[in-house]
Amino acid sequence: MNSRVKAGSVLLLFALVLSLVPAAMLPARASAMTMCDWAQFVADVTVPDGMRFDPGATFKKTWRLRNIGTCTWTTSYSLVFDSGEKMGAPASINFPSSVAPGQTVDLPVDMTAPSTAGHYIGYWKLKNASGVLFGIGTTANKTFWVEINVTGTAPANVAYDFTANAGSATWSSGAGGLSFPGTDGDAKGFALKLDKPKFESGVEASQPGLLFSPQNITNGFIQASYPGFTVQSGDRFQATVGCQFEQTSCYVAYRLDYQIGTTIRTFWTFRERYEGWTYNANLDLSPLAGQEVKFILYMTAYGSPVGDRAIWGNPVIVRKGASPPPTVTGTPPTSTPTKTPGPATVPPSSCDKAQFIADVTVPDGTVFAPGATFTKTWRLKNVGTCAWNKSYQLVFSSGQQMGAPSSAAFPLAEGQVIAVGQTVDVSVNMTAPSTPGSYRGYWMFKNANGALFGIGAQANKPWWVDIKVSGTPVTPGTPSPTPTGPTPTPAAGIAYDFAANACLGTWYSGAGQLPCPGTDGDAKGFVLKISNPKLESGVTDSRPGLLTFPQNIQNGYIQGIFPPFKVQSGDRFRSTINCEGGATNCYVAFRLDYQTGNDPIKTFWGAFLERYEGRFYNVDVDLSSLAGKDIKFILTVLAAGVATGDRALWVGPHIFRATAGSGTPIPSATVTNTPSTPQPSQTPTNTGAAPSATPTSTGAAPSVTPTATSTGAATTYQNTKYGFKFTLPPGATIVNQSDNAGRVNLPFTAGTNLLEKYIQVNVEEGKNPCISPAVDNPTSSENVTINNIQFSKQMGQGAAAGNRYDWTAYSTTRNNACISLAFILHSANQGNYSPTPPAFDPASESAVFSTVMSTFNWIS
Repeated sequence: MNSRVKAGSVLLLFALVLSLVPAAMLPARASAMTMCDWAQFVADVTVPDGMRFDPGATFKKTWRLRNIGTCTWTTSYSLVFDSGEKMGAPASINFPSSVAPGQTVDLPVDMTAPSTAGHYIGYWKLKNASGVLFGIGTTANKTFWVEINVTGTAPANVAYDFTANAGSATWSSGAGGLSFPGTDGDAKGFALKLDKPKFESGVEASQPGLLFSPQNITNGFIQASYPGFTVQSGDRFQATVGCQFEQTSCYVAYRLDYQIGTTIRTFWTFRERYEGWTYNANLDLSPLAGQEVKFILYMTAYGSPVGDRAIWGNPVIVRKGASPPPTVTGTPPTSTPTKTPGPATVPPSSCDKAQFIADVTVPDGTVFAPGATFTKTWRLKNVGTCAWNKSYQLVFSSGQQMGAPSSAAFPLAEGQVIAVGQTVDVSVNMTAPSTPGSYRGYWMFKNANGALFGIGAQANKPWWVDIKVSGTPVTPGTPSPTPTGPTPTPAAGIAYDFAANACLGTWYSGAGQLPCPGTDGDAKGFVLKISNPKLESGVTDSRPGLLTFPQNIQNGYIQGIFPPFKVQSGDRFRSTINCEGGATNCYVAFRLDYQTGNDPIKTFWGAFLERYEGRFYNVDVDLSSLAGKDIKFILTVLAAGVATGDRALWVGPHIFRATAGSGTPIPSATVTNTPSTPQPSQTPTNTGAAPSATPTSTGAAPSVTPTATSTGAATTYQNTKYGFKFTLPPGATIVNQSDNAGRVNLPFTAGTNLLEKYIQVNVEEGKNPCISPAVDNPTSSENVTINNIQFSKQMGQGAAAGNRYDWTAYSTTRNNACISLAFILHSANQGNYSPTPPAFDPASESAVFSTVMSTFNWIS
């Protein structure tokens, strides 16, 4: 039910997988296969993918596997090395005990990190008593693996331990100051030290951690402000984050904030829901080097706080050869959370119990226009002991009702029941709220006696609908489509359909040009148009999709270059991305590239790393920065290592245009007469080299993204419709400009991790409150007066895969128009690259912001 961008070590993994992978061997095929012997991967108990080690470091890798075959694994069975990097491990290890069908087993093996820095993967299988190899996957012949990065640097020591120093922190929530340790169950919020925290994955950590539970109100929070700590270059914040074991309703947002002087900012944020996984944060603190920083561990409920018990596992700052410094007294930051009562407690159910299966429509985070209508459908399973009949109801529990009825009858005929073990799809019509924001509504079932029940271990937890509202309101009377798949297109049309026009694109891999449609199984790579694609969540989607399979080599790729399309301001690229249902070995990176004329191919979005884990994700990318240009969009998929099983789905890929309603003709694929579709800028060869926008094997920091075509060497930006202007600094370029939006690229110092610096200008009529739509997650806000004009000034920081966005926004109102200028510093996370680029100077790069604002004035 979650849509997330994986953070922490996964981000580091992406950069290294795509840029530093050595030429490892393909895993060998199983010498024999019998469904009597069949394994399922459950968890990396130790050494999650991408963990960093020093050359020669010893470690113990432990996998947790489940026997899903029909034969018992005896002590005559063994774990055996198959291919790749052996890392000093023995060739085989006998099972510690017998494992009956349905049981799990932890299989440890001692290993040693290679002596040379790099990225290493070792593939392993199982062997039965007869010497026959078997593994995981739908045919029980796929490998599982250990994946590490060897850094080649001296070992890091703990410079500051947040768990050990928790008593020195100042704790607070929206209810005021808190004590530490707190009292379990305190509605004001509480935190506890756990010596061996047990995460949602079922793994018990060996290092201590902190259990956080926010204040028991909607969007409640809890935070710990630590004493001042002087950061040194190379310091890193590390922690494992995840919900506590069996806390199935847990849904929170983690944040690492920091305070310098009186200013509080967000350094990192991550949203987490209970789904059986944990995540590793590994953040480079070098941008704060030389400053005394008060770090703040912050957690907020994402909507209802019911069940929000989440863990910071071993949160520390590590430093090469350091020891913990002395601490001083800190000062807590302030916050003003929403104080809306949460859902009422429901007693445990005896015979009625549900299990959430899937969001059939409207996955979490779907974006709607204000006032858009939609139909939300959940799929749930009867896992109780009583059948559900027509007298059962879907009922609203708490949160945002979004115009829905308070209850809806089960879709059953007279005498029909949902027997134990069966599933049912339940739907309710809703309307998006009229004000932009994030909204969630909680729902449960009611039986024939009027008793509420739901999901979870005691069948007393609700499930939810979670949406975001953005943009201009839907015109009254204009119907919105009823979504039938995971991502609806709200109240607007499709300006370009990539699936329908798949074969108007030209498809390539490292083996050269490919036919469209291709042939399933072609080792050169292939693309197929799929109707009713099956997602990895098990849901069948009614929208057409594209099945893309990279060239079947290490780090193979496939890309489709589409004919030119003229982008308009407000256009958005949207798609659901995931692995195909059943493709359990799929591990790929999705990317949206583009080309203007015959310029080099550039990456617009991604890469987004996706591994088969039963979930799908929604892409919703604003294309306004390309407005007015004829763009050749490129759908790219790259294998993250071995390409075997990499069946990647783009479901419903399209360009959304709010003004292209259902009666508006869809533009043809050849919008303008431009040069013919180009070859990729790298000449295709049989080496399997990645496409032009792929990071090279040097792992160097990306070069500065070239700016779009300039409108000229203007010295003043002026908007005559809304009557304002400001002066551009030397070297600035107006990339695009309309009455309601514009972008100005600003010059900056090259050779650092700063990728781009720009101003995003927006004008929105009737917006209240008047704030910039280009940014979110503000960490500070104040009113300032410039040239006798009052502005709301906000500052904050955003994050995406491997990127950071430090921003300062100024907003003011004139004649019902909200005018905003957002100054944005887009930088790369330094830890993603080798060699590490130097950090940019935030103070120096942001100095021009106040200079530009000092020239802002009305046109008389």
